[in-house]
Amino acid sequence: MLLVTGATGYVGSALVALLTDAGLPVRATIRSEARASVLPEGVERVVADIGDEESLVAAMRGCEGVFHLAASLGPLPEDTRRSNVDGTARVLAAAARAGVRRVVFTSSSAAIVAADGLVSEQAPNETALVDPYSTSKAEAEGLVFAAVAEGLDACIVNPVNVYGPSPYGSGSYNGLFLAAAQGEVTEIVDAPVGWVLAEDVARGHLLAFEKGEAGRRYVLCGEVAPFGYVLGRFAELVRSTRRVTALPPGTTLPEDATLFARRSEVYGKLGAVHIDDAQARALGFAPRGVDEGLSLTAAWLAER
Repeated sequence: MLLVTGATGYVGSALVALLTDAGLPVRATIRSEARASVLPEGVERVVADIGDEESLVAAMRGCEGVFHLAASLGPLPEDTRRSNVDGTARVLAAAARAGVRRVVFTSSSAAIVAADGLVSEQAPNETALVDPYSTSKAEAEGLVFAAVAEGLDACIVNPVNVYGPSPYGSGSYNGLFLAAAQGEVTEIVDAPVGWVLAEDVARGHLLAFEKGEAGRRYVLCGEVAPFGYVLGRFAELVRSTRRVTALPPGTTLPEDATLFARRSEVYGKLGAVHIDDAQARALGFAPRGVDEGLSLTAAWLAER
């Protein structure tokens, strides 16, 4: 049995779909039935909360593996830290108590990016970014490494900017793509960053569970491309005449910029992102590139 926290979220629901399609038994933690409609038939549902260690221990009993995806993007820094750091500490403690064989922790490239833009699997446990999400993910990674030192078999996956089809719907950067194509977002900082499909991120999680090593990171990236190119190409694919203005890296966006547009500003203050993902590729991770991914995403969103 494999337990997934954050199973009803954007990446979590894509992972659950992949695991069930592969014929693997899946148990999903939920806080209510309201969002559980994205879960496939046959997925066991258990009420548990990352704020309650005892509920996590009960949910993990009989599980061989745990995929910990539950996390928060904010808006309050204290809530983000409570979820991403304190919640991860409880998940790791519960896994040790329940005798889980392996934990795969979902971090982010934001947790390890250097000031020069390097996203490396060999990075120190720190980030050049200062926002609550990035720093809390870096702190949570430190907890994973500490748990490994104490004997827990755990590894980390670090997806870059995630987009594309997901049972959850058009969350993550898909919303930015649509807003730009509809003229609701008119400016973006043209920072080069990594992009990866949600379906490929799910495959990377399974590879890390099946073939990964304790204490290692695995960066999940399809391709690096500037925000301006990605939004412009998506607009072409959905036959929109709208185009964003691509501002030079280092530019500050207006105060009313959306959350995912603001990430372009954050990355624009670093060097151009470049990727070291040799360990993930050695596992057999073979993600699709930006052009193929955007074509799939545009077709999927058109159907919706």
